[in-house]
Amino acid sequence: MSRFFIYLILGAFFLSSCKTNSGGRAYELPVITEETKTARTFTIIDYKNKSIGQAIPEWVNRYLNSGLREVEALRTYQGNYVFVHKNEGNSFNALQLWKDNFSVELDFPRIAAARIEARFSAAVSYPDDEYGAFYEDLIRAASDASWTGATTKDDFWIRKRYTANETEAEQENWEFFILVTMEKSGFSSQLEIVFESIKPIPPPDKNQIAAINRVKAQFFEKF
Repeated sequence: MSRFFIYLILGAFFLSSCKTNSGGRAYELPVITEETKTARTFTIIDYKNKSIGQAIPEWVNRYLNSGLREVEALRTYQGNYVFVHKNEGNSFNALQLWKDNFSVELDFPRIAAARIEARFSAAVSYPDDEYGAFYEDLIRAASDASWTGATTKDDFWIRKRYTANETEAEQENWEFFILVTMEKSGFSSQLEIVFESIKPIPPPDKNQIAAINRVKAQFFEKF
């Protein structure tokens, strides 16, 4: 089955919704997502391997509470950059299919490009203006690069019940995580090749070059 057809199936699954009501011991955590930076309380009502008495892995707890840097601080992942590929929705089966069809060779370039894009966009208010054509070319080059050395380390899922607030009703869904790592030295050397491959048209002006070089010089400090 082609990956394109699989994604069509996933899209159909995610458009459907199913209300669920499982019990279980509540596990309270604040939600601080990488994407939205908004806080909303949820209770974890189920998770992978809960039925056989296993606990939520430390990397998942750290990711939910503090993000990637706290995961990278674990001794297990020292010397590596950590990437967490995440998806969520109402259908467990659709998310399971998404997880099962994950390919580190095919999917890691998009994951790396998204984190590189986030690093550049965080440094300025209007990245398209500040960096010019370099910005779009960078994202494209990172997405198209043949990254090597990325390794899938683990995957996990949780079932969440969000607490109702002033603007949103109580809600339940599933969230899946795939943990990928790459040695820091390998990632930085390949990123340098990506940088060198970019020949934007029109070329950046003096101010854009200065902005680009500032981020490059301090890239991994806030990566």
